[in-house]
Amino acid sequence: MPASADELADLEARLLAKQQLQFDALQKRLLGSVAAPTAEEIDQPFAEYARNFYVTAALMLCLVASTVYLAFITAGLYGNVSQVTMLAFMPFVYTTGFGLVFTTLDCEIAGRRAVQLVRGCHIGMMLAAPIVFWRAGEHGDALVMFFSFALDSILYPWLLKTICGLLRTRYEGSLTAQAQFYTSRALKIAGFQLVLSVSAAAQGIDGLDTFPRIWATLTFSTALPQVWMFLIGVFDACGVDHHAAAKLRVSPLQAAALASCGALILSGLAGYVLAEQRDPSEKAARLVMYVMFIAVYLCMLFVGRLLCGARKTISGASPSVKPKPAGGLDVFDIPGA
Repeated sequence: MPASADELADLEARLLAKQQLQFDALQKRLLGSVAAPTAEEIDQPFAEYARNFYVTAALMLCLVASTVYLAFITAGLYGNVSQVTMLAFMPFVYTTGFGLVFTTLDCEIAGRRAVQLVRGCHIGMMLAAPIVFWRAGEHGDALVMFFSFALDSILYPWLLKTICGLLRTRYEGSLTAQAQFYTSRALKIAGFQLVLSVSAAAQGIDGLDTFPRIWATLTFSTALPQVWMFLIGVFDACGVDHHAAAKLRVSPLQAAALASCGALILSGLAGYVLAEQRDPSEKAARLVMYVMFIAVYLCMLFVGRLLCGARKTISGASPSVKPKPAGGLDVFDIPGA
């Protein structure tokens, strides 16, 4: 029996109502998935990184306390305690300090406190380290150390805050994954530094006779985390295309930033060459250290200028045209590692 017109109209109304309900449910699911932040986008609490923070703070406190001991209790720039401090504390302070800043990308408050920790450590060293050199008769080195740590206490926090701000914008939605990536790289650097320190200590520590070799080891070991930080700023924060950089198709400012990073790497390698010698020259070790200082400040100048340009570009861009992440390129991104 054929259906009447009223039955067909009623059936059509029920089908339309069912389709509307299905459409509304699908729309709610889609809007909910867009509006609800993923686990990676949620700002993590400080408690997640409290242990990392306390370990880094303890390491920095040990460095400053050891330097104060050398400054006021014993005039021992060339003594064994000074050389143990150079091997056991100072290189790892840079790695853990920078590493803590980058591994807390998904926790804004932890990132701010990590930057404050880096500033506090440099202020402590600015007050104590020059006294160690002054009491040892190295008055010129004492002045250099004072102004160097004073500049570092200003420039490093600014660089770290700027880099992290750009990283949080570029890697929005995957901050936790990127933070874990930086954690693994920081651990690799710390592991390599540990090998360097053990190797240097195994060759013996004997006052003035071994001071140049230990100082050269310190130069190379501290250059590693600094190069890592600057390269993160160039490739990850500023979005410099590493393929274009390999083909030298970069702007003059980008080329200057990369060249300064290369100079810092070479100064560190020069320190490694001296460190592998049994009895290196003290003048050569001091020269390499000063060359590294110059390279660091050149990096700060050019990479800092590059960061300022990138910050203006990103702040003026709409969310739909954010630069594509560079994939976390850094100097320790070894294939298969």
